[in-house]
Amino acid sequence: MTEARETVDVRQERMAEPLVDYPFARDSIIDPAPALARLREAAPIRKVRMAGGGEAWLVTRYRDVREVLGNPAFGTRYPGMIPAADEDNLAAGFMFLKDPPEHTRLRRSVTRAFTARRIAVLRERAQEVADGLVTTMLAKGGVVDLQEDFAYPLPISIISELLGVRAADRGRFRRWADIVLRSVGGSAPDAGAAFGDLQRFVIELVGSKPDGDDLLSDLVRRSDGPDGLNRLEISSMAMGLLMAGYVTTAAAISHGLLRLFENPAVLHLLRAGELEIDEVVEELLRLQDEEVGIQRIAQSDVDICGVRVTVGETVIASRVGANRDPGAFASADEITPAVGRSPHLAFGHGIHHCLGAALGRMELAVALGTLTTRIPDIRPAGPPHEVRWQVEGLDVSIERLPVTW
Repeated sequence: MTEARETVDVRQERMAEPLVDYPFARDSIIDPAPALARLREAAPIRKVRMAGGGEAWLVTRYRDVREVLGNPAFGTRYPGMIPAADEDNLAAGFMFLKDPPEHTRLRRSVTRAFTARRIAVLRERAQEVADGLVTTMLAKGGVVDLQEDFAYPLPISIISELLGVRAADRGRFRRWADIVLRSVGGSAPDAGAAFGDLQRFVIELVGSKPDGDDLLSDLVRRSDGPDGLNRLEISSMAMGLLMAGYVTTAAAISHGLLRLFENPAVLHLLRAGELEIDEVVEELLRLQDEEVGIQRIAQSDVDICGVRVTVGETVIASRVGANRDPGAFASADEITPAVGRSPHLAFGHGIHHCLGAALGRMELAVALGTLTTRIPDIRPAGPPHEVRWQVEGLDVSIERLPVTW
């Protein structure tokens, strides 16, 4: 009874404190607002007011974020709410919006198709694409926009390879994806129309399978087997991979390069071959900033950080707070590759750990490895204020990154 009373008391104390506006105001492209570190030190769980007006519990320490992400008491939807996808709303079928047992079935089927062999083949293709993009950049000379000339074309090319999008269709595939995911010069009606076009394209693409060795063909061939996905589920999965793997990967490339620019000693060791690119990539992933964090909803009453979170309440698990927690990482705000560190949470944790983590790691290693070796003196083309960025959804999106050499 005493422990339960203490939990209630802590909850009342936290709720009585003034609400903190979240996300925090920021002035850095690649680093979180200082308020996050202060809150992590003072109050590992705190009630915050979201931009849309709702309230949530914000969790910021490593061990607590892992607990939230790994605890089945926290789900992705409001208890009892089961989204249903149809041909006009593939987003409702996204696997990362599902809870068990539906999530378990979907993930088991897709995981079997994400083979090590497929990632190895895509790595070879990613290297070819990256080399071609750098060759074009070098031919241009002067100042180039890394986003348009490298960071966006690379991941959309690899997503196209993964899904088996035909070369003749990739132009319009990328155009729709740009409008929907990047909001490039598009009003809301434009984005809505593009999303509809993109959905129809993906459904038709899945309908044309199986005729290749891509992921969608593999899933269609397995559709009649145990835990096989139907074509609508495969279409939703394809849209989810596109939305999770295009802009997010482009952001990781540009954020990673900007952080290397700010760490010339690390960049020198990398170019000299004294640091492995894969080691550096893990640290860049750990340090990459996010705007909001991963939202979970309590499926029942559950205690976290000494606070009773009641059914239906939202909890935000701050990956960037966890990944910079000095209680889990020495020199937590610096690039310090080392064996034996705690596993970072850039790809989440638990049953929703990012399915494309190996693909994302591979693309980032190929991208940054190619840029820093093929263009050893690559550097920013101007002061930091010339880098154009904005906050979009969960991420801090870099829209323009001028570089030279």
